[in-house]
Amino acid sequence: MRDAGILIGVGMAVVFVALLVLMVAIMIVNRLAPERARKAEGLTVLEAVAAEESERQRAAVIAVALAADMERAPSGTARPGAAAPAGWAGGPSPWLAAGRDQVMQSRGKAGRGWGRRSG
Repeated sequence: MRDAGILIGVGMAVVFVALLVLMVAIMIVNRLAPERARKAEGLTVLEAVAAEESERQRAAVIAVALAADMERAPSGTARPGAAAPAGWAGGPSPWLAAGRDQVMQSRGKAGRGWGRRSG
């Protein structure tokens, strides 16, 4: 048990030393080329702002299109060309019925096969 504690301590020390060395290496590289570091940071911030604005515009366009479509079709009516969800138009879908049948048959008599812990 003592050896396990020593092994854990040494492993954690090695990880923290490696992270410290990596941090120092990054700091040295940033001090050697500060212009490139600032330039890279500035580009990523500008790109992030542009991407966020683009996403907001795309979301607004989708919201307007959905609102216009919902206003055209009264509630509860199917739009031409829209696929009806499985099971709503004419009873349960064959896939759903087959899946339920398989589950019910796998449970055994009175469902005693489920809920037990193995072993």
